[in-house]
Amino acid sequence: MGPASRRVPRVFVYTERTVDGMGKITTDKRAGFTLMELMVYIAIVGIVVIVAGQAFSNSTKMRVRTQSMLKASEVAENVAAVMKDDIAQMGAKSAKEAGEAAAGADFGDMFSDIDNAIYMDPTNATASLKDSSSFTISNTEGNSNLTFRRVRYDANGHYAGIEEVSWFVSDGSLWRNCKVLKKVGTLAADDPCSDGAESTPTDMEMATGVTEFNVVPSRPGAMGDAIQVFPATGETNFKFIPRTEDPYISLSVVNSAGEVGKGGTSQILSGFFSNYNTAAEALVNEENRKLNELIAVRDNSTLESLWKPLCALTFEPGEEYEISFEVPYPGSTTDNSLLFVPGVDHMSVGLRDRETGEVPKVNDVAQVEDFMFFPPLDVNGGGKRSMRFSVPNQIEHVCLAFSFACYSPLVSQGHVTISNLKVTRVPSASYDFSGFAAEDNKNDKQNVKAFQLNLKIARNGESGNVTLVIPTPSNGPTD
Repeated sequence: MGPASRRVPRVFVYTERTVDGMGKITTDKRAGFTLMELMVYIAIVGIVVIVAGQAFSNSTKMRVRTQSMLKASEVAENVAAVMKDDIAQMGAKSAKEAGEAAAGADFGDMFSDIDNAIYMDPTNATASLKDSSSFTISNTEGNSNLTFRRVRYDANGHYAGIEEVSWFVSDGSLWRNCKVLKKVGTLAADDPCSDGAESTPTDMEMATGVTEFNVVPSRPGAMGDAIQVFPATGETNFKFIPRTEDPYISLSVVNSAGEVGKGGTSQILSGFFSNYNTAAEALVNEENRKLNELIAVRDNSTLESLWKPLCALTFEPGEEYEISFEVPYPGSTTDNSLLFVPGVDHMSVGLRDRETGEVPKVNDVAQVEDFMFFPPLDVNGGGKRSMRFSVPNQIEHVCLAFSFACYSPLVSQGHVTISNLKVTRVPSASYDFSGFAAEDNKNDKQNVKAFQLNLKIARNGESGNVTLVIPTPSNGPTD
């Protein structure tokens, strides 16, 4: 066979036989792939498989990395949320008591007095070492060790003592422990806190793979300008409208010049209704007990006797607000307001809904409870009061109300002055975390009102981190 008659070898030959209409059988031979074509095909398939495999491998690696990163971030966020709830209660000094007052009669809501155990070292003989804050902080190998004190509550929200909580890093894990410094009753067998100031607490592991745990105290005082909500921006004067519908009783209100129904930077209150019958030496009947309540309005408000239309405040979720005012010492050691008994007599400030006249609610859930406060009980007591809060839902058409209930025999005959009343929106950015050596400035630690948490957790070589500002308005003796 000569060269001209050579054929390219085929890998296979496909033969198909058919019968036409005349019954004739025909044969159709169809050629398949050549060896060269098959080799090219196999090479192309191999390249596709390699590329697809690499893409799948990269995709798998990316998915694993993403999952590790998300897991690390989730753990960091969950731990940060727990820690925020923990630290936010730092220094809380008053709480509702269980049972009746010491006198044995039902005085209504009973609140505990301030317990010095809530402070770190308020009675140190060396003045520069006195510490009326509720925390200590140090650093070990780049990570923070934070210890703080707060009021302990029982299952019903009643005062149960003072506890000390610590957060720290050891061997790459974040740990928490607590011990009870003072207590009411006995601890449950399964209580996570140890019993007694000298006890050794049991450490609880909160997270593993911790590469950074840094808690930075803010510089004392807020830096920058808060936004004033009440009175209006730039205003300093305010006035009170007595709430008179049952069971509320009107009382005397004058400004610093002695003018009735006039505003100013101060309002002087007197003529409180007494829930104590001096002649009978007993509380008045339950149905006859009254509450003095005052609604704070702008000085230029004209509807003197109608408070509900003047309720125009709005509070947004996700914002932090502060109510601040001063309760100056009455100026006389014989003023009966000095007979105020914490846990018996009642002074509070809070919000009121203009429709219901009560604490604003959303779906029957109170959005913010009233804050209790005490008048200065001695000339050195200090009169500044400040309370911070946030709301879970938007509330509008509300106003600020001060409530007073007098149960002690003579306290209703005293005078109480409210000065420099303001409600402000406090942006977190107003805190300065540029560095404050807290333990070197013990006298000033009481003025730290926020902490910045920097937490970083690693999972399979990937990191998740959280930076969080935690306000601590109750740290220090002035709140």
